[in-house]
Amino acid sequence: MENEQIKPEEMAKFRVKGSGHINYWSMEFTPDDILHRRSYMRRILKDTQFANCSNAQIDGMRLWPERFNGGYFVEDENGYEFLLPGKRITEEETEFRKIRAMMPVEFMNLTGKNFKWDKYGEGIDSTREKVNNYITKYEALSSKGMGLYIFSQTKGSGKTMLSCCILNELSKRYTGSVKFINALDLLEMTKKGYRQEETEIESLYMCRVLVIDDIGVQLDKDWVNTVFYRLVNERYGSRKPIIYTSNMAINDLKMDDRIIDRIESTSFEVHLPEVPLRSIMRKAEKDKLIKTAP
Repeated sequence: MENEQIKPEEMAKFRVKGSGHINYWSMEFTPDDILHRRSYMRRILKDTQFANCSNAQIDGMRLWPERFNGGYFVEDENGYEFLLPGKRITEEETEFRKIRAMMPVEFMNLTGKNFKWDKYGEGIDSTREKVNNYITKYEALSSKGMGLYIFSQTKGSGKTMLSCCILNELSKRYTGSVKFINALDLLEMTKKGYRQEETEIESLYMCRVLVIDDIGVQLDKDWVNTVFYRLVNERYGSRKPIIYTSNMAINDLKMDDRIIDRIESTSFEVHLPEVPLRSIMRKAEKDKLIKTAP
C-alpha cells in the first residue's frame, strides 16, 4: 500500500508502527506522512485534554470519527478509548467517557454504584462482597491471573450489566486496557478473518482484562473449541484475567476439558440469583413513565 495516497484522516486510524508497546492497528509511515498525521490529529485534539500530548504520544494514538454525533473516538497509547463529544461544552461537563470496544452502549458509563443489588432481595450480601473484594484487591488478584465467572440460568438476571460495571470500575481505578466481547461475536470475527477482525482479535489477547460475555451458547464444534482454547490458554499463560458471563456453571459448559480446567482454575464463581432483574427494572421504568408523563 502506498502511504502517500492515504489521507491524514485515514492515517489517523492507525498508530505509527514502532511508536510504543501496542502494535495492533499500526502501520509504517514515511517521515512526511508522520508530520501530516500529527498536524491533522493536533487540529482535532485542540482544546481537549489531549492538546498538549508529545509527538511520541500522538504517534502511539489512534483517532477516528464518531458515526452519529460529529465527535471523535480517541484510543491513547495505552489502549484506552475515549469519546470526544461533537459539541463544545464546558470542561466540567467533559469528563471524557472511556468507550470499551464492543461493550453494549447502555452499559458504557455504568459503575459499581449503578448496579441494583437490592433488587435481588435478601441473601445477596456474600455475592456482593465477593465482587467488591475482587475490585478492591484487583492488583494482587490480577497478578495471579484471577478473574470472575458470573453465571445464572435466568435470562436477564444482570450478568452482562454486572460484568460491564466491574470493567468500568477497574478501568477507573487501575491502569491498563480493557476489552469486552460477546462469545458469538468472537466466533464471527474469527470466521471472517478480515484485517479489521484480526487486529481486534489481537487486542483481546493483549488487553489487561477481558470480558467474554455469554460463553457456553456457541455451537459444539471442534473449530469453536480451538478459537476459545487459543484465547483462554494464551491469557492463562500470561496471567491476564478474564471475566466470563454464562447461563451455566463452569462444569456444565459444553467445551473442551482443557478450556474448562483453565476457566475453573483462574475464576472466582459469582452465582447471581435466579431473578429476572432486567424485566423488573423495565417494569419499574414503565410504571414511573406512565405516572409522570404530562
